[in-house]
Amino acid sequence: SQEEEKSNPDCRRFSIPRSRVLVCDLLQLEKSLPTVSHFREFDLGRLKQCRDEAAEKIAWPVLFIKAYATVAAKHPALRQSWMRFPRPFIYQHPHSVAMLSVKRSYEDEEWLFFASFDKPEAKELVVLQNRLENYRDEPVEQVFRWHYKAAHLPTWLRRSLMWIWLNWMGDRRARKMGTFGITTVGSRGTVIQDPPGMLTSTMTYGPFDESGKCRVTIAYDHRLMDGWYIAQVLEELEKMLNGAIAEEVAGL
Repeated sequence: SQEEEKSNPDCRRFSIPRSRVLVCDLLQLEKSLPTVSHFREFDLGRLKQCRDEAAEKIAWPVLFIKAYATVAAKHPALRQSWMRFPRPFIYQHPHSVAMLSVKRSYEDEEWLFFASFDKPEAKELVVLQNRLENYRDEPVEQVFRWHYKAAHLPTWLRRSLMWIWLNWMGDRRARKMGTFGITTVGSRGTVIQDPPGMLTSTMTYGPFDESGKCRVTIAYDHRLMDGWYIAQVLEELEKMLNGAIAEEVAGL
C-alpha cells in the first residue's frame, strides 16, 4: 500500500523513463501482429574462417543484414507489409530497409535505438560497417534524431504516428520502420527464443560455437507467408552467408 511505501525508506516510485517508452510502444503495436517463429541450425564455418583472417573486421549483424537483404531481393514477400487502412491491402517496397537494435548509454540510462540501413543489398560490407560504427559512436542527437525526439512526444501522439505508418502509409512504414528487423544478444552467449517485432519478419541469431555453428531464427507475419517459405529462406540465407558474403569478406 502507499502507507507502507511511505513508512519504508527503501520503497521508491519512478515515472517511466524516456529510455523505455519507445520499446513500450513497439510491444503495444506488436500485439496485433500474428507472428510465428522458425529456426535453423546454421553451419557458418567458412564465413567465420574468412572473417577471422580478414584484415578488417565486419560485425556479424552487418553480415546478416546484407545476406538477408540479398535474399529478400529474390523474395518479394520479405519486402511486403500487411496494411489495414482504409481496408486490408498488401504493400510491396522496391528494396529492403533493415532495422538493427542498438544499445546506447545516454543520459545515465540504457537506451534501445533502431539503426536504419537502406538498400543494404546494394552496398559494400565496409560501407555498412562504417554506418554501424557511426550509430554506435556518434552523438545520439545526430544519429538517432527522430527516436530521441519521439521519446519526448506525448504517448497518444507518438503511438498515433506509429499506427498510421504501420497500417496506412506503406512507403513511410518501410522508410521509417524498415522492411525487416534484426536483434541479437548472441555476443553475450544468449539466444532470443521468440524475437519481438512488428515488421513482416524479424531475424535473430545466437552465440557461435568454435566450429562456427549457431541458431538462426526468423519471426514472420503468418498472413503473408507460411512455414515452408521461411524454411526455404533460411536455407538460402545460410548459402548466401557461406557463399557471396564469405567471398566478399575474404577479399577485404
